[in-house]
Amino acid sequence: MVYHDGIRKWFELKLDQPQCGQASIELVRGDRDWTPLEVLSGCRVRSRGTIDFSPTGYYSLDTNQGVDEIEPVGPCARQSPFPDYSRAKPDKAIRAYRVEMDVDYRPGDHPIVFRVSNSGKDLRPWQAYANYVLTSGFALYGSCGEGFVVDKVFGTPQANPSHFAELQDSGDMATFDPEHAAASGKMDLRLGCTCVRRQ
Repeated sequence: MVYHDGIRKWFELKLDQPQCGQASIELVRGDRDWTPLEVLSGCRVRSRGTIDFSPTGYYSLDTNQGVDEIEPVGPCARQSPFPDYSRAKPDKAIRAYRVEMDVDYRPGDHPIVFRVSNSGKDLRPWQAYANYVLTSGFALYGSCGEGFVVDKVFGTPQANPSHFAELQDSGDMATFDPEHAAASGKMDLRLGCTCVRRQ
C-alpha cells in the first residue's frame, strides 16, 4: 500500500495481479478514522470492503474500495499516525495574516508548501490558518481559518487568481486554475491570499 502525499492525498493498493483490468485501486474510509491505513503505509496488506467505480474526479483512480478491515501481510514496519490538526484554531490575538502556497503542478506527489505569516512572523501550525481543496475539475480553492475571511487574492497570473464570492463574504474563497497555468507552461505556482477577522 502506498500513501500519495501530493496536492490531493490518497492511498493506493497495488494489486499482486491485475483484477478486472485494474492494477491498483484507491482505498477510502469515508468519514471514518484513517489511522488503520496511515499506520500500514508502505506495507503489504490485505483489505476487505466494497469495491466500486469512482463516481467523480475527486478520486485518483477508476476504482476504489471502502475499507472495512485492513491487516498487514508479512513483516510490516508500522508508521506513526498522521498529525491531527482538526482542533487547531487561530491565535485569538491575530487580526490578519498572509497565506502563501508554493504549488509544483508537475505529475507526481508534490505536496503544497504553505507559509502563513503575520508581520513577517510565521504562524504555526499552518493548518489552523488555511485550508484548501482541489476539485474534480482541478480548480484549487483556498480558505482562511475559523473566524477569518479572504481579503486579497494573489499569485502566478497564469493561474487566474480570483475570488469565489463577494469580497470578505463568509462564503468567499481564493480561487486558482492550475490547469490553465500548466497549459501555458507554468508548473511552479506561487499562490496566496490575505485573511482578516470576520466583522
